[in-house]
Amino acid sequence: MPELTELVDLPDADTQPLVHPLDVHAARRPFLRAQLVAALTSPPVGLCLAGITWFAAQNFVAPLLAGSAVVGFGTLAAHVFREQAWAFIPRKRQDRRRALPLAWELGSTLVLAAVLAVALALVVVRLAQPDISVEVRQFTFGMAAVAGLLMASEILVRLARRQGRRALLTVPGVLVVAGSLTAYYVLLAGSPQPAASPTAAAGAGMMLVVAAGVGTWKYIEHRRTVSP
Repeated sequence: MPELTELVDLPDADTQPLVHPLDVHAARRPFLRAQLVAALTSPPVGLCLAGITWFAAQNFVAPLLAGSAVVGFGTLAAHVFREQAWAFIPRKRQDRRRALPLAWELGSTLVLAAVLAVALALVVVRLAQPDISVEVRQFTFGMAAVAGLLMASEILVRLARRQGRRALLTVPGVLVVAGSLTAYYVLLAGSPQPAASPTAAAGAGMMLVVAAGVGTWKYIEHRRTVSP
């Protein structure tokens, strides 16, 4: 069997059998690039862009296309950069289960929460405009309410699994969604409220379908990355 020659210097296998891109100088740059692209094209950023486009275009097609394009192409680009980083490390030595440093995860969580807050604020203000129909408000409220419940349940599940660190990182997003729902009721005080309406139920169902799709995709990605 021909001898394999390492193109980069890896930590000694006897002292550190598993290696992360942050441990390898050549892999660090594409890994950081992947993290940056993922943060700048995350769903909250896509939602923020969709909200801004909604204000400018005054229709639903342009925001949907803009937000979907940013998130879709961003996810693809982040995946490419991330795989470039892992390619420097032999598969059997890849430490794909290692958590990122707490400062990284906390900073990323706070940035995403801030972007999500801006996006939801734009959506709430737009929904309060008189040209928006009650049905649109109800549908959006149903989606947002289920999103908040799913995020809150995720905290409880992580606490039950004794994943306190991951549960803590979910809290800012839950607070943002809860604050947005509160602001929605305050701005629309005196207007027909969306609770328990068929349209709100349809929005809730749509969010459940989206959540199921995202959960399935994450499960497949997890199985693919940890499989030997």
